[in-house]
Amino acid sequence: MASIGSLREFDERITAPVHGFAGADDYYRRCSGLPRLSDIATPTLILHAADDPFMTDAVIPETATLAPAITYELSRHGGHVGFIQGLPWRPRYWLEQRVPLWLEQHWPSFHQETE
Repeated sequence: MASIGSLREFDERITAPVHGFAGADDYYRRCSGLPRLSDIATPTLILHAADDPFMTDAVIPETATLAPAITYELSRHGGHVGFIQGLPWRPRYWLEQRVPLWLEQHWPSFHQETE
């Protein structure tokens, strides 16, 4: 078997067939959450890094396709769920700062939904 040189190639040759998809394109299309973003009614924060190696520009949603309940934040850098700032020996994790701030802003609506 020839070596695999990219994540897409891995998905084409391994992920898709193992899970019953016709190929990588079929896997990506059927598993994408993009078509469902307009249906989200619960306040939701989506954080996305443009340089995420597991994503392409094709998964950056158009603003018009987002439900009003969605706060979508696209950063230029952050990698795959990284969002690490600072020095290597003193890192700061932006994600750990951003999520609690967003939850504090939206807590009343979450609290009302659970009562």
